[in-house]
Amino acid sequence: MFTRRAPSVLRFVRAFATSRPPPRKLLRPYDLALQLKQLSADGNVDAAVQRLQSVPRDAQNVPAWNTMLSLCMSHKKFQLAYALFIDMKRRGFSPNISTFVTMFKGLSQIDDWSNHPKQLANAHALYHYYLAYTLSIKHHDPGNVAQLSLSPLVIYISILGAAGDFQKMFDVYFAMDQDGPHAPNKFVFTAMLRAITNQQERAGVMSVRDATASDAKHVWLQIEKTMQKCPDFELDSRLIAASIHALTRGRPADQNLALDIIAQHLGLTRPGHADPFKLSPHLNYWTLDAALQVCLSMQKFRLCVHFMHLIMDNLDFDRPGVRSIAARSHIHKLLRAHASLAMLASPHESSQAIDALEWCLKNDAIYDIPDLRPDLRTYHFVLVTCFRTGDWEGAIKSFQLMTGIQTDSFNESEGKAPPRVQKRPEGRSLAPNVETMSFIMRTALQTKDNTKALQALWLSEYVGIDRLLQDKVAEPYYRASFTRALASVIDQLLHDPRTEHRREWLASLKARAKEVIRTVGHTLRRDKSTLGTMTTLTQEDGAVSFDLVARSSKPRSN
Repeated sequence: MFTRRAPSVLRFVRAFATSRPPPRKLLRPYDLALQLKQLSADGNVDAAVQRLQSVPRDAQNVPAWNTMLSLCMSHKKFQLAYALFIDMKRRGFSPNISTFVTMFKGLSQIDDWSNHPKQLANAHALYHYYLAYTLSIKHHDPGNVAQLSLSPLVIYISILGAAGDFQKMFDVYFAMDQDGPHAPNKFVFTAMLRAITNQQERAGVMSVRDATASDAKHVWLQIEKTMQKCPDFELDSRLIAASIHALTRGRPADQNLALDIIAQHLGLTRPGHADPFKLSPHLNYWTLDAALQVCLSMQKFRLCVHFMHLIMDNLDFDRPGVRSIAARSHIHKLLRAHASLAMLASPHESSQAIDALEWCLKNDAIYDIPDLRPDLRTYHFVLVTCFRTGDWEGAIKSFQLMTGIQTDSFNESEGKAPPRVQKRPEGRSLAPNVETMSFIMRTALQTKDNTKALQALWLSEYVGIDRLLQDKVAEPYYRASFTRALASVIDQLLHDPRTEHRREWLASLKARAKEVIRTVGHTLRRDKSTLGTMTTLTQEDGAVSFDLVARSSKPRSN
């Protein structure tokens, strides 16, 4: 039989229950990681390390340690990160694949390994820890493909390439499994080829570049063996582009192998090939750029033109994804080829260069493709080609396409009225500068035609001769070549009846031009006995102009 408790006892039980403090909330690893990130964001990396090492073990786990390693690497505290990696293992936390990716990725931030020998030794040690880790996974959990990722190895290969240790890089490659999930894949091969290319760019000695190109050829042969042995091996555009780039700076045999890769995997075949061209799924911005660069490096300028015309004639911009294949940088390579052919006295190069320019303008107008839209360098490549071929009509047509200034209105007013200017949407017209007018003035001078010289002077006057002469920011070569040509044009026109009413102004202008030449320096000497005939002078002048335009057209690093 139940008895009723006394009210005093019940009151005591309730009072005890309400006065007892609530249970403490345990720190979770996720919350710990957030605390570490906040401390690091405040610049207290050392405090974050102390926090991690001082909390109870239950609040720690491998992801929390990985977070701390990543924070150290982001602050470029490489040695601290490695010390924490060792401490993590000592405390019984086994690294996982993310740990190794974090460590190698952090070390890959180092640019100059000659100043970080200790970190390179740490990278080698991490590689051996990674090998032991993969052996353990293969033995205890062979089906765990995610933890058998090759990502750490890919980054380590990149580190070895950056450090210039190619023997070690190939040792790592040959130590890999020949089949299975840990066999070399496209990312491994791409990392090796990019490392070879980077070494070629750093090396100034031809023998070193030839040796690295031979390494690239060896890597490609390994890729072909892998494709034969494993039909499922995925060959992608990045791997193809890396292969072509690595072979480009080698011997002719290496470069011919690059052309074979281009034909087989990109569909860009040499002239006379029987099969019709069709766009390869591997053909994109990067692979096309690599293909064109091979042609320029081999000085196969006709082949560069052929490849680019295969693309231009077959691109359907209405199809999704096609608009990203061809871009302004590819057009620049095409125009460089035309300019180089013009240097070899090849006819019609300027008209073909203008055709390429108009192709860009037409498709940009229809489809609005900013990456294809000509910029100042595009027009200057065309102008240097016109200058080399002595094509005045092509030069002023290019100038009109660039600026919207109607050059034909000179004939209507005989140069007595300013030109008409076509109204265009914002950003579609470009302002000419000293370099632009240098090409215009020198091309006119080369024709030895007073009417063309008058037209060049008329255009320069409209653009602003004072501004052009006073532009101290312009490349000194172009300031000198413009003012030199301007002075020569004035000499040519001083006895022309059409300038009789302006001879005082022309004499003053010539004096100012000579003053600029004295200020800048005689970049182009007037003495023909030193530089040879006018033809030789024009060729050498054109070569310098082309080199300056080409250097300014190199893509900037992102």
